[in-house]
Amino acid sequence: MNEVAVVNSVLPPPWSVIEFTFSNLDADAELVVMCNHVRFVIHASENGFTSSPQLREKYLFFLEVAENYEFDGCTVEDFYDWALEPLLPVLCEQTHVSKTGTATLHDFLYAPIQEYTLEAKSDKLVLRPRKGHAETRLMFGVSQADSKCQLWPGYLPSEIQLDEEAAYDSIPRRVILPDGTVAFFKLMGRGDKSILDKELRSYEKARNSGLPSSVRISRLLGLVKDERGTVFGLLLTHIDCQGQTLTCAVESDAPGFLRRQWITEITQTVFCLHQHGLVWGDAKPDNVLIDGNQNAWVIDFGGGYTEGWVPKNLAGTVKGDLTALTKIVDYVESGTLVSM
Repeated sequence: MNEVAVVNSVLPPPWSVIEFTFSNLDADAELVVMCNHVRFVIHASENGFTSSPQLREKYLFFLEVAENYEFDGCTVEDFYDWALEPLLPVLCEQTHVSKTGTATLHDFLYAPIQEYTLEAKSDKLVLRPRKGHAETRLMFGVSQADSKCQLWPGYLPSEIQLDEEAAYDSIPRRVILPDGTVAFFKLMGRGDKSILDKELRSYEKARNSGLPSSVRISRLLGLVKDERGTVFGLLLTHIDCQGQTLTCAVESDAPGFLRRQWITEITQTVFCLHQHGLVWGDAKPDNVLIDGNQNAWVIDFGGGYTEGWVPKNLAGTVKGDLTALTKIVDYVESGTLVSM
């Protein structure tokens, strides 16, 4: 097969890494890049760099960076820049490919796939095209999902439109249901069955709890699934926050009166959850969204906990929520993270 070498050309269309997996033990990695609703899957392993000790050393260094996210002044983003440089000429081929019609989740979930192996040749990084693998096409969706899926409205991917401003280089988030309702799409990967099951139990419990609709939390509107019952994701309350979390708001030096308002709103929401037999679980500033009206919304009821906010032995309990709430209040008031 022909190899793709590094060539400077016109700038490619917008692209992003939508998934990155690696193993330091096996010294392999896989990057999934989305560009213009085409999925590019790049496979790499230590064996592919045997002809170039210098590139092999660089590759293993970047795996260590990925393990620690930041190491020796480099981040995983630097790994992306290094490893994906040979892909840029391929992405440039997408520059003149135009999309017509209304895009749906089907266009994203069933996007065309190109697979490559990253390797060294004459001390240069090259991409070698490789035959597509069935597992690559099945990277999204949970099969054999819990029977609780039947308790919620289900929609085919082709029935869910993407927002007109949706980018073709990332995972869709803002989507439109058949009745015109705007929703937030939370993608489920192939290995997310336990996460899906926990979220379904949590949202069912919230729906049956009698929690007032005025309480600002994310709620489940339905599921995206195919004819065989494979669940591709959750359709949740769309919160018009422009991606602003409580962390972002605090770090942007929000005025004191807004900070006090958010503390009151978050505290009231958490207490209301507890009064109705519910727990937040993964309580932390990143799981609070600030909408366009400067109101705080509590999100993410999929279980789990984040070290430093909820003690492991209190995860999924009222006491765990309250412990985290105290830390969140301190953080919002001071604007700094205390040692955890």
